[in-house]
Amino acid sequence: MKKTILSVLKKVMMVALLLIGGYISSHGSPVQIQMHIIDQSSGGAGPTYAPPRPWYITQDGYVLTMPAFEDDYILELRDENDVVVYTDYVPAGTTQIVLPSTLSGDFELRLVADTYYYRGFITL
Repeated sequence: MKKTILSVLKKVMMVALLLIGGYISSHGSPVQIQMHIIDQSSGGAGPTYAPPRPWYITQDGYVLTMPAFEDDYILELRDENDVVVYTDYVPAGTTQIVLPSTLSGDFELRLVADTYYYRGFITL
């Protein structure tokens, strides 16, 4: 009887440790930012929201990791008032961008090309 109680108690303790360990290790882990394409070249009805295939940027603190593109982009961070608070040139082939650690808050993240841009939302 004592062995059964100890065995159950060990299992409960092990599960508790795994749950706590999982919480601690996932806290501060990378975040996936879903990006959508906004095509502004469509007729006069405004921009077209056309996610042909959503893709993701991984955010780990102030480091953004993304797939390499064949085109150059302008990265913009816009605040809740749609004001550009940060901009940077992203040359073709770039896979990582480090944002300034002085930024904090919620932003719309844009990768802007000629007549379209990719949009996602980020918290720093």
